[in-house]
Parts: sequence; structure tokens; C-alpha cells
Amino acid sequence: MWIAHYASGLIAKPFAPIVPLSVLTLAGALPDVVFFLLQFLGIETFNLDSSLISRGCFPYSNDYPYSHSLLGMVLSGVALAAFYKMSTVAPVTLKDQAIIVAAAASHFLLEWPSHRQDIKITPHDSQQLGAGMFDHPVITFLVECAIFLAGLWVYTTFAPMATKTGYRTHKNRLWAITLFLIGAQAHFSFGSAPTTETRWVHAPLFLGQVLASCWLIGKLES
Repeated sequence: MWIAHYASGLIAKPFAPIVPLSVLTLAGALPDVVFFLLQFLGIETFNLDSSLISRGCFPYSNDYPYSHSLLGMVLSGVALAAFYKMSTVAPVTLKDQAIIVAAAASHFLLEWPSHRQDIKITPHDSQQLGAGMFDHPVITFLVECAIFLAGLWVYTTFAPMATKTGYRTHKNRLWAITLFLIGAQAHFSFGSAPTTETRWVHAPLFLGQVLASCWLIGKLES
């Protein structure tokens, strides 16, 4: 999935109001960030697969046993929680850290129905999971947008008022960010790969989009 991963952070915000929204949404997308970084190092790979282009969106054959195993997702969430605690002067409770880890682990629950069979429980499992919703771009687009918008509703409805200053002060910010992300999802679901070079072109583009999206969503609160 793509923008649906940001819903985890949006839903988490009412339960961890002190943690920046950008950090919570980054937690939801963290396995993808880890994957693109490991891909630069040659530890994990993804390659454009011509046989998948006609089948649907994200036409890549992936080998990412560390970033996209449930165990790897939990560990990356633990690392982010620890880094956040060490890097902020704000009080960080055990609950806040647990919510960051849970947001990272939620990545697995969203990947299972959407991915083709390429995710695992642990890195060395022989069984790979995935229901293959990526083979149906229209369904992928609609489901991702619905999940993201549901998360946005939870945030705007239940998060403390002090965490909504950004979009309440700037009246068009909420709609602009929402439309930008829906546009990103449309490109993910229906767009074509820009080149065949995944390591040095596709990965930086995807990574940049994830980080920029988390930063933009963070602007909803400040």
C-alpha cells in the first residue's frame, strides 16, 4: 500500500498527542523507508518486472526479507521509538513508544492484502504472504484512499485541539495536503515506472515522496 500507511499515524495521534504527527506517520511508512535505504546498500532489492506491468500497479519483483517481515517492522519501530526518545526534550512515555512501534507494525497488516506474495513473518520464513490487491489498480486506489481518509477523520475528530493548529490556522491546508496525497496515490495506482533503473532512480523518488508526505502531514498540526 501507499498513502494508507499514513492512516496509522493519523489514528495514533489522539492516543499519543505529544508525539509529532510527522513522526507517527513516518512510523506507519517506516518499513518502506528502511527498504529503500537497504536497497541503496544492496542488502535488499526490487526490480522492474515486465510480466507484472499488465497485471496492475507497482510492477516490481521484490526481495526485502528484513524491512518487510513483521519482525523487521517491529524492530524498526523500536529503533524509531528509541531514537525519538533520545532526540527530544519532551517527556516520552512508554505508551508513546509503544504506539510508535504499533504504527510501524501496522504496515504488515496493510501489506498482507495488497502485496503479491512477497512479505514474511520473519526474514527467513519459507512462506511468503500477500493477497495480490496490487493486481487490481482501481480497487487499490479506492481502498487506499478510503483508509487514508478514515485515518484523517479520526485525527480531525478525536485529536486534541492543540494538535490541529496548522490546518485550523491555514484554512486551505487540510484540503491541499489531502488532494496532494490522493494525487500521489493515483500516480502509484495508475502511473507507469519512469525508467527501468530502480536502485538509483525509483528508490530515491519513492523515498523522497514518503519523507515529503510525512513532513506535509505534520504541517496539519503546526
